[in-house]
Amino acid sequence: MDAIVDKFGRPIRDLRISVTDRCNFRCTYCMPKEVFGNDYVFLPKEELLTFEEVERLARLFASLGVKKLRLTGGEPLLRKGLPDLIEKLISIEGIEDIGLTTNAVLLGSLAPK
Repeated sequence: MDAIVDKFGRPIRDLRISVTDRCNFRCTYCMPKEVFGNDYVFLPKEELLTFEEVERLARLFASLGVKKLRLTGGEPLLRKGLPDLIEKLISIEGIEDIGLTTNAVLLGSLAPK
């Protein structure tokens, strides 16, 4: 397949994947009160991409030249089984780097996995 490029003809090498819209904080960075008040309704679990769907998309993008994945959210460490997803993603041919955007509160217990 041909590599994907942006509107300036530059190859797209990075892909951000949001694995959840939930967060254990309400920081102004990504969940300002004006938008995410007490009555905000998060996505139902069945509307989130499954890990199999995320892996399939990552494989497709890797075949188009993506080299780096960044897992985001909300807070991605809230997604149950995230280490299992990361294990699947690191096996994808062509992926050279996987990053994680996190507030790190749960990192101590999940990092060893």
